[in-house]
Amino acid sequence: MTLPLVSLFRKSNIAEDEDEDGWELKATLVGKYFITPFKGSGGAAEARNVPVILNPDGSIWKHGSLYILARATDFDAPSDQTLKGYAKGLVDYMNTLAQDGVDYLATPKRIGARPTYHYKAELSLKVNLNEIAASTANGRISAVVNFYRWMQGRYDYHPTEALWQEVVRKIPYQDKRGFYRNKPVVTTDLRIKKTTEESTGEYVVDEGKLYPYSQEQQTALIQALVVSGNTEMFLTFLLSIFTGSRLSTTYTIRRSNIMNPENVKTNETAVKIGRGTLVDNKLEKSMTIYIPAWLNALLYAYINSERHKRRAAKASIKNDGEQYVFLTQHGNPYYISKKDIERGQGSPIQEGYSVRQFASKKLQSLINQTETPFKFRFHNLRACFCMNEIDQKMKGIPNGDADRIYAVLTHVQGRMGHSDITTTQRYFRYREMKNIALQAQSDFELHLQSLAESYVFS
Repeated sequence: MTLPLVSLFRKSNIAEDEDEDGWELKATLVGKYFITPFKGSGGAAEARNVPVILNPDGSIWKHGSLYILARATDFDAPSDQTLKGYAKGLVDYMNTLAQDGVDYLATPKRIGARPTYHYKAELSLKVNLNEIAASTANGRISAVVNFYRWMQGRYDYHPTEALWQEVVRKIPYQDKRGFYRNKPVVTTDLRIKKTTEESTGEYVVDEGKLYPYSQEQQTALIQALVVSGNTEMFLTFLLSIFTGSRLSTTYTIRRSNIMNPENVKTNETAVKIGRGTLVDNKLEKSMTIYIPAWLNALLYAYINSERHKRRAAKASIKNDGEQYVFLTQHGNPYYISKKDIERGQGSPIQEGYSVRQFASKKLQSLINQTETPFKFRFHNLRACFCMNEIDQKMKGIPNGDADRIYAVLTHVQGRMGHSDITTTQRYFRYREMKNIALQAQSDFELHLQSLAESYVFS
């Protein structure tokens, strides 16, 4: 049994039923339900792309759907993809309970029979069988716990037995000055313990396992991109290698972020991303990425090329400054920003699918034909940037010069946007475990630059 997800709110194009502020409130028929957009209480003018959870008979699951709606109208509402993740967690929860005939509102005396503990047992089994990761299981449990907390605060729901026991754990972290401290975190006994994985030195733990590519592999990658003849992929992959930008950031860069080279007086340009900008970042964290001046010049030439103009002419955005730098041949963004008013309006939400298809199908095949074949993954480009930055900044610094090494560490932390400096330190430890000698980074970057500047796009 599967509880499907449907989109709840869809913007109407009929302007007859506008409210006093000009917002359209026309009801739209979606399936057998009439759906009316409305203003959220949290400051958002309109709740869009909100998932709804349906029962097997097609009726709306009231409690779950209202919880998702409440989160969507919070003052600092999660993104639509985050809401979708919450909904999927609740769908899995309800499906698991339904298969075993467990009532999500029941709280029997026996702990193992309570819905939350029953769910934990089922997820623990899947983790032990390596069907899902412990982090995935804990994410689903977190969605369930937050749902019940909302239920207890909003409804006359008073379970007779505890659905979990809260536990205060102390999480060690390193502050901005490098001192180790403990931060108290409230968790529950539903949490599934992760097995500590010893690092083999083959990867860096940073939002998952990242594998920095060697200089030879990066060169092979650029050469494969040149052979592919795909201008947009060539430029975007370069952008990620030289700025450390994630896929969502790379593909939401706008024309206004690219400067006329005549006005660039330094060796790089600064681009603000995240909250308050049109460029996406993880968790909407505000930070700045820096584009090398030579790459900015390439991008400026591209956005003034006939190739880009043909694509932009087909796009729905007509404001030049707000236009995405990278568009498909049909004028669609490769990754539609979470701030884009067109997101989810009558078409599938684009979040880099065609980029991943290009990487797995065409690019991987070309890489396999090089002298240094390797398994490619876009997010590893971020690790490449970090290692390259370390190489560049560590040049000439003796191993025993702790102050200068720490200055490099904090510099790289800022460029990567790491909240915890220990994440940045893992890249330094990776270098030590792999016994990698400092490379002539300046010469290497000049080599990549010459490869890039020789590329001709039409």
